[in-house]
Amino acid sequence: MISRRLTTSSIICTIILGTISTAFAARIESDPSKQYSLTKNRGPWMISVATFHTTDPNGQTKSGKTQEEAAHELVLELRNMGMPAYVYIHDPGAERVTVTDRIGREEVRKNLRRVRTVLVLAGNYNDINNKLAQDSLKWVKKINPKCLQDGVKFKPTESRPTPLSGAFLTVNPLLSPDELSRKTTDPLLIKLNHGENYSLAENKGEYTLVVARFSGKQSVVHTKFKFDNLKNDGDLHEAGFAANELATVLRGEYDKDGTFNNIEAFVWHDRHESIVTVGSFASKNDPAIARFQKTFGPRILTYPDGRSNYQPGHFGIDGFGKKRDEVRIWAFEQTPQLMRVPSLK
Repeated sequence: MISRRLTTSSIICTIILGTISTAFAARIESDPSKQYSLTKNRGPWMISVATFHTTDPNGQTKSGKTQEEAAHELVLELRNMGMPAYVYIHDPGAERVTVTDRIGREEVRKNLRRVRTVLVLAGNYNDINNKLAQDSLKWVKKINPKCLQDGVKFKPTESRPTPLSGAFLTVNPLLSPDELSRKTTDPLLIKLNHGENYSLAENKGEYTLVVARFSGKQSVVHTKFKFDNLKNDGDLHEAGFAANELATVLRGEYDKDGTFNNIEAFVWHDRHESIVTVGSFASKNDPAIARFQKTFGPRILTYPDGRSNYQPGHFGIDGFGKKRDEVRIWAFEQTPQLMRVPSLK
């Protein structure tokens, strides 16, 4: 959910941030010898301050600050200004995915695309509409931290003139959906999903499977072809429309061979994207989960010269548009993930 970038010779730093009045600076500990790691008792709402990625494919920092060094310095500087800030490290590990070739054989392969990120989050707010949270966010956006002026290269853009101007409020990433729902209810989520056709909130199961994500405008790449979730232009209204369209198609009888027909599909909107899920499962061990993962998962492609690779599952149909001359093609998630069904109560 972090999209803007700062570069430090071999680090990409995405900025996002949090707040507290400087009058309380003396009360916030800022000891260079200590590590201030994020825990579950922070938040639940926080300001996402910065995300640091290495630009080296092997994950090594050859020059400039390491991800941890940059994050630690930023945390200390924020704490010296009176804002409780914390470091959160996300390492996806060596994930394995199950793919299927053209004749239905399954094969488990390692996903080599691993993006380790070090994030800085700050502030502790019970409600996203809290006045302190909103005022702190405005304050953070104007900060130009000294620690980011040495060993870090920042390229201003029209939408992001200063390093922290991309700051935004988010939830503590350590909280599960259940824990988050017990701590807070985002009024915007209620508004976004209330009255939605095929809303995930109406799913009667405990779990569902995420098969597609839409985070921006639909992209017309050919006069007749529209790839609905392959480009991010930041238009959440269009993303929501595209997600609803896919759910409608999956629930109908549009697919000629029947693979993607009459599927129980749902839509969920949040502050950053819209998702499409399938299935209503009582537990993580429901056998239907594996069937859906196989249906929507990646496929092995074998070329005439013997080479092979895999690509995400996709689905295309024709007969769309006002003149019924457009072809829709949807790309599904590389690895469909199970998620707990959210509640709006």
